[in-house]
Amino acid sequence: MEKIIRPLNVNVIKAFSGKEALKKIRDLDLALAIIDVQMPEMDGLELATNILNDKSRDIVPIIFITAYAYDELHLEKFYESGIIDFITKPFHRSILTGKIKILLELYRQKHKILESEKMYRMLLNASPEGIVIMDETGKIQEISTITSEIFGIQNKFDFIGQNIRILFPSEEHERLDSVIEKTFEEGLTRNVEFILTRSDQSQFISEISTTLIHERRGKPKAYMAIIRDISQRKKMEQQLIHAERLAGLGEMATGIAHEINQPLNTISLGLENLLHEIGKRERVNDDYFQKKAQKIFDNIVRISYIIDHIRSFSRGQHEVILSTFDINESIRNGISLISEQFKHLGIDLLIKLDEKIPPILGNTYKFEQVILNLMINAKDALEERQKTIKTDFRKFIEISDFKENQTIVIEVKDNGIGIKSNEIDKIMFPFYTTKNFGKGTGLGLTISSGIIKEMNGNITITSKFSAGTTIKICLPLKSENSIKI
Repeated sequence: MEKIIRPLNVNVIKAFSGKEALKKIRDLDLALAIIDVQMPEMDGLELATNILNDKSRDIVPIIFITAYAYDELHLEKFYESGIIDFITKPFHRSILTGKIKILLELYRQKHKILESEKMYRMLLNASPEGIVIMDETGKIQEISTITSEIFGIQNKFDFIGQNIRILFPSEEHERLDSVIEKTFEEGLTRNVEFILTRSDQSQFISEISTTLIHERRGKPKAYMAIIRDISQRKKMEQQLIHAERLAGLGEMATGIAHEINQPLNTISLGLENLLHEIGKRERVNDDYFQKKAQKIFDNIVRISYIIDHIRSFSRGQHEVILSTFDINESIRNGISLISEQFKHLGIDLLIKLDEKIPPILGNTYKFEQVILNLMINAKDALEERQKTIKTDFRKFIEISDFKENQTIVIEVKDNGIGIKSNEIDKIMFPFYTTKNFGKGTGLGLTISSGIIKEMNGNITITSKFSAGTTIKICLPLKSENSIKI
């Protein structure tokens, strides 16, 4: 027997009794057992039963060797116990060799599959991001350890077989369906933001990417969803946005003072005129009094509006506060905070807004922050050019918007110092700035770009050094599908 098996490049353990065999194979992984039916101390069937009943090992294929011809009833009994084949003595060497080769190859293939599955599970659970595998209908097949931690899942098997919707609040189901549909069509969907709920009902902001997994022949087989908890990242982003907003207000302090000072002067002059009229006569003309009083009241309302708008603009705007807003109104609100300052600096503001532009979904204060940032950058570029050329020139900033196919385009142009060609690709990087030390945070354009990306838009910059810069914002007109919540 050993002569037959040795050439197959396998380790062979031989024993001359059933008890000896059990002792030798304890704690070993068996690929195949070849057992003679007749053995001392313990017959072959008893040894096979012991091997097959051992719960610590996988099922072992067993071949019986016997000198007896068994009837059909006995054979059925043996097969029911788990024996897979019989070889009757005497037999030709090639018969046993052929059977062993087949069974050993099956064993090797099985171990390859087991090793592959082991590696798959190791990678699945080693991932720092949550992973969910689901079939083509959306039923969960596997959940990684990190996913369980993200959602606070105690027993992942309670979720296996359930639709992936169970991990999403009902208000996000429609968006989830659209993401899966897009993944089926395109094969991949990247970085879609969702509001998800943990088992303790606390909510968190997540970023989800989904991939379509195919069989060898290209048929869709399953989906893999990668889930990242980005709550802390979003919190930091909001803090940066808020800090940049306050920094912008600091730069606009002079302009805001001008904005408030003008109506205060009007109020002061109106009261002075009224007091003068009262001093001249016993009774002031009703029409004159109403006219002056209305003018004073209008300017008080104007001051109140400016203060309220600054208060609303300066406070933190939560990520998911969305509403339809008028882009033109948002642009005008931004301009109203700095127009007097620009006038004082001798900068012409050219405003060309298309009044037919429809409302868009988003956060008006965040969009206003973008406009203010771009205009402050333009103002700084104009001042820098004047310092460089040391002569006066007509300084202007032009802001316009228009509809182009299914896109809303907003442009901010200036004839300032411009950006050097070797710097224009870096200008969107965080903390990169072309301004002098101590002026600007280097975050304004990065934050502005992030805000526009939230609206599924983009910012492009064209510039010529010493000639000026044009910044172009493009936003999709179909805003109902454009916002990442």
